Amino acid sequence: MPNLGKETERQLTPDEIALREIEGYLDKVEHQTETQKPQIAPIQMVQPPTSIQVGDLKTVPQAPTIAPTKILLPLDQSGVEGGLGASVVDGFRWLSEWCVMMIKKYPGRVFYLPPQVNK
Repeated sequence: MPNLGKETERQLTPDEIALREIEGYLDKVEHQTETQKPQIAPIQMVQPPTSIQVGDLKTVPQAPTIAPTKILLPLDQSGVEGGLGASVVDGFRWLSEWCVMMIKKYPGRVFYLPPQVNK
């Protein structure tokens, strides 16, 4: 039985709890945005060259060229062909599918594993 002299406190909904928690934070953020001045970077003017000489064009640095690396597949050609005939649930099949994808993706850079004499 509730006490007659005291009022009972009602349960707060989750929305009311969240509103109480973020209320102070929102005031702080609004105050920060009002008091801070926007920082604008100074504009730098770039003057174009007055004249270009032929000797200046020869000194332009060239981007370094990277030689394409060779990709060595983990299977030889007969292994890839055998794996493509395997069951779909077999990992050997997916390794073979990956090898075929690499061959198509990097033509001329992909090489099969050389056949080993001692198997």
